[in-house]
Amino acid sequence: MWEGRDVLLCFVISPLKILWDSLRIIHSNKLLFCSILCFATLPLSFLTFRLAISTHDLRSRIYHLEALARVVSTRVEARHVWHESRDTASSLMWTRFFFALLSFPLSLTAAVFSIHTAASVAHGNPSSARAANWKRPAVTVVFVYVLLMAFGLVPHILDITTFGLPVWIRALTRIIMLGVEVYLLSFMSLGIVVSVVEDSVGWDAIQVGYSLIRGERVCGWVLSALFVLVSGLMNRKVEVMLESQNSEIGVWDKTFLICSYALVVVFSYVVATVFYCDSRRRHDHNIKESQDDEIEDCVADLSEL
Repeated sequence: MWEGRDVLLCFVISPLKILWDSLRIIHSNKLLFCSILCFATLPLSFLTFRLAISTHDLRSRIYHLEALARVVSTRVEARHVWHESRDTASSLMWTRFFFALLSFPLSLTAAVFSIHTAASVAHGNPSSARAANWKRPAVTVVFVYVLLMAFGLVPHILDITTFGLPVWIRALTRIIMLGVEVYLLSFMSLGIVVSVVEDSVGWDAIQVGYSLIRGERVCGWVLSALFVLVSGLMNRKVEVMLESQNSEIGVWDKTFLICSYALVVVFSYVVATVFYCDSRRRHDHNIKESQDDEIEDCVADLSEL
């Protein structure tokens, strides 16, 4: 069982320290991070909210058709509704794909420069971080997107398989799946950092991130949960405003949300990098201690001969 001190360290002190160190890094490199904000994350944020606004009607229609298909009286009508829902979902998919093509270069640019700068400062020596490389993080980001998209199908499958069960069981299942998704995000974000500052790429980088998070799983989960919560609240705010204002959002509200989301994106990259640096130092220290113990054991065995 965990003691109260361990719980406080994992859930509060360690995450707060990483957040504070991240803020210090941004403050000490204000000009560079402002450039990243203006030329990468602000356009990325604008595209993200443009996508949410553009697809709002399509998503609402899909939800309406799915609900209608469950209550129609005949199979013929249900089949017709499902076909219409599938066509609408196809339009939604292609719209998202188009926006993804526009967003990917901006997201990659923000990630590479933010992680490279934060890693240089966190290491204490700008030359210690490797020169920015585009191919490795690009491949790793694609791996992360594919894995998250594949995992995103699991909750839908569970919703279908648990249909008819008590409400509390379905709610508990969703909570567990959300917790697992947050944990996946925690070490996959480390994998992206690894692909920028190390030689690993793709699945290898994700595996390195998974190995580094051992011993700090709770801290990583808390940090990921924090950003999931913030982004979720922003998305919910947009949905509420779209529903209440007939798909029209005020200029000031839109500007505030776009700027806030852009700041969160930059901050999340820096936090992931600081967490990586702490995990890497701890991991290397543990390996060194293990090697020292093995050397001492060998010396002790030789002295007994």
